[in-house]
Amino acid sequence: MILLTGDNDRADVAHAIAQVEPLLKEMVDEVVIDDGRDLDGKTPTLVINFGGDGSILRAAGRLGEHSVPLLGVNFGKFGFLAEYELPELLVNLESAVKGTLPTRQSLQLKVAVTRGDERTERTVINDVVLQRAPDQRMSHVFAHHDGALIADYFGDGLILSTPLGSTAYNLAAGGALLHPELNALILTPLCPHTLSLRPLVVPANGVLELRVEGDDTLTITMDGEGTLALHGGDTVEIRKSETPLTLVAHPTRSYFDTLRLKFDWSKRTTVSRP
Repeated sequence: MILLTGDNDRADVAHAIAQVEPLLKEMVDEVVIDDGRDLDGKTPTLVINFGGDGSILRAAGRLGEHSVPLLGVNFGKFGFLAEYELPELLVNLESAVKGTLPTRQSLQLKVAVTRGDERTERTVINDVVLQRAPDQRMSHVFAHHDGALIADYFGDGLILSTPLGSTAYNLAAGGALLHPELNALILTPLCPHTLSLRPLVVPANGVLELRVEGDDTLTITMDGEGTLALHGGDTVEIRKSETPLTLVAHPTRSYFDTLRLKFDWSKRTTVSRP
């Protein structure tokens, strides 16, 4: 079974799905257009998502622990995760169905948020962001890795990013880009109250714990959704998921090609002379 998903309310996405569905039905027995309902216990062999990177994050979140290949067709702005344009998908559709296109596996996180007597768990693909509210003073977030203290992040908050998410908020905040196949995470402080506190790359293995201290109040946002309030004594426990995210990669572009394409690297500006 092949699952087609995406921003179905958009006319261009609906039109693209309408183009692809009949072609797929000539190749496989079952094609399902996602309407948000349960799949009755069925696990697709391939998911094709039409939309931006945020749409892909939602699709991957629905897959949970199922390491199903996910092919992203870009209808967003940058398309770091959605590597295909619609014409490229149509050219490679048969190869996608046969499973002969290259894939790239990236780590996912299992995040447990403990707030008083409440515990919330979810899978995270891009990042975990702890941030003070605009009307709150600077916050203290203590970070530990396998019980060893890393630092007291005193400032506006902290971004914990996977390699796949390093091109998102982490990059805007001054963090480094990590290759998506690295087994590492990056901690990037938000406006730290010390010049020496800089982005830090740590191993993804082990347990990373973020603890809010004192009477500070922050918010936590995971993959850009589901903002929760955190108070002093609340903790965020982060582990690497046993199941990686499997993305269908572009057959002729490497990750570095994608970076050059999206960021306009290696291009010189031509200055006209009078």
